[in-house]
Amino acid sequence: MKKHFLILFLMFFTVYGSLAQETERSLHRAGIVVDQDYFLKFVKPSYATDRNYTMGAGLIYQDKKLGRTWVFTPHRFLAKTIFGINLTDSSINDATIMLANTTFTPEYLGNLHDPVSEFKRRNDRPFSNLNFIGSSLGFLDNSGNELLTIGINIGAIGLNVSKAVQTTIHRDHWFGNTADIPYGWEGQISKGGEPTLLLTGKKDWLLIGKSGGNDVGFFQLSTNAEVRLGYYISTGLGFNARLGLLDKKNWAMNTLPMANATKKFTRLNKNLGEVYLMAGVKGNGWLYNALLMGQFRDSPYALSFKQLNKATLDWNLGFGTKIPTCGKHAIRLSAMAVGRSPEFNTVSEFNRWHSWVSLQAYYEW
Repeated sequence: MKKHFLILFLMFFTVYGSLAQETERSLHRAGIVVDQDYFLKFVKPSYATDRNYTMGAGLIYQDKKLGRTWVFTPHRFLAKTIFGINLTDSSINDATIMLANTTFTPEYLGNLHDPVSEFKRRNDRPFSNLNFIGSSLGFLDNSGNELLTIGINIGAIGLNVSKAVQTTIHRDHWFGNTADIPYGWEGQISKGGEPTLLLTGKKDWLLIGKSGGNDVGFFQLSTNAEVRLGYYISTGLGFNARLGLLDKKNWAMNTLPMANATKKFTRLNKNLGEVYLMAGVKGNGWLYNALLMGQFRDSPYALSFKQLNKATLDWNLGFGTKIPTCGKHAIRLSAMAVGRSPEFNTVSEFNRWHSWVSLQAYYEW
């Protein structure tokens, strides 16, 4: 009897220890991301042009345990077959689901009385609307200094969501908006809607500011490489830096979650507060962009492969903070100015840099 009791006692503590470890490592986060070039009005009024990447909004939920569900079966399959990662509970670092919309408009929003409207519309970017459900699964190596993220976005291009939102904002003069009501959505890419898909693979490496037994740091530098296949066919190579009061284990972050349609990552550890500046730069090589060039359905204002710029540059600069509350609960806030070089090359007057503001707010527990 004593022997059996001892065996049960040991089994209990083994299971309890496993559950305790899982509970310790488990992290939930819910948040919202808003991209809007209108916010630049408060920096300089002329920057709020409401053009190109006009606005985006996303609802995000993260839970590591989701990575073991059927939803992420394709992610696990890709990780194993392409990258040779055999799944274990400890190798899944985070699992994320995002529901999002992004809106793209030309410089000329449309005025029925403009005699040169066709020249403007055929030489600028087309109206584009993308709605998608994004999912990503992150795998962290044993050192904690390398992160692989597999992403799959399923959605539709050409629905009237952006048209309804933008028309309402302009017609009803939200936030004091006095811009023209957009009449150009009847020529948007894939008008009426058609399905679309994006697969992404992204690898991050921490170069400076590794943990080394001490969680608190003041500077970190990381680099990343990314491949996108689907409504984008492109590659990217970038650097990210953080400066301030840091929790070193929170190093791998995507400062452009909507623009690149991948998510933010944070590793669970002690519930340390953070206040920091962050900056990033990323070069991209392009072969295809469905939001400029169209998909299967004919679009009257789609750009050609020749008009697509094969190289672009993204940059971002902003600040972030993590405010611990009770237990492992915390609030995360960040604000960034983001810029992008011209994505197409038609008539010189339409080739332009564009910038916007990205605001992010998360609650984690």
